[in-house]
Amino acid sequence: MATTTSQGILAPENAEKRGEILELLEKAYWMEIESVMSYIANSTNPDGVRAQEIREALEEDIQEELGHAQRFAQRIKELYGVVPGSTDSRPSRRSCSRRTSRRTLST
Repeated sequence: MATTTSQGILAPENAEKRGEILELLEKAYWMEIESVMSYIANSTNPDGVRAQEIREALEEDIQEELGHAQRFAQRIKELYGVVPGSTDSRPSRRSCSRRTSRRTLST
C-alpha cells in the first residue's frame, strides 16, 4: 500500500484549488489590515466629549482585527503561500493602483 507525504489540500494534485483558497485568504487578510488601519486612524483623530470612549472601544477592535489578520497570515503560510506585505512578495498592480487612487481622493 502506497502512502503519500502530502494529503488533502497540500497534495500536489490540489495545487489549483490551493491557489484559489490562497487568493481568498489574501483578500481576507488585506480586509483585516485595512480595518486595522481605519480603526487606528479613527481612534487617533476624535476630539470632544466622547473621544476617550471612542478610543477605548476602537482599541479593542484593533486588537481583534489584528488577531484575525495574524490567523489569516498563518494559514496562508501553512498552505505554502507568501503573506502579502513581506519582503518576499510584491504588491500587485491592482493593489498599488487602489492605494494610489485612495491617496489621490483624500488629498
